[in-house]
Amino acid sequence: MKKKVIGILVCMMLMAVIPAAAGLNCNTEPEVGTEGIVKERIIMRGLIVNPHTTFGGKLAFLGIRVHYTAIGMQGVRRGILHMQRITLPDTPNGIITNGYMLISFRGRIDDII
Repeated sequence: MKKKVIGILVCMMLMAVIPAAAGLNCNTEPEVGTEGIVKERIIMRGLIVNPHTTFGGKLAFLGIRVHYTAIGMQGVRRGILHMQRITLPDTPNGIITNGYMLISFRGRIDDII
């Protein structure tokens, strides 16, 4: 009887220790780099086709001619995107139709281009 009880206790201890030990080497804290601390305010306007959400919940569309203005710590960057598939990293605020958009959101322009 003692062997059964000891065997059950050892088995329960192993079942509790193995998952805990497996989770110890997982790094759950996000790595903070100096590059992504401050996000820019991006304003986009232009002609688009086929706005839809991807499986991750991000907004994607084909930009026929899209003007962007990125306002951040480094100043103001402006440019035009021609015939590119664009996926936005954050949920935008503004007007999005199947022909035209005027939106504003926080993000990095390097993630979009």
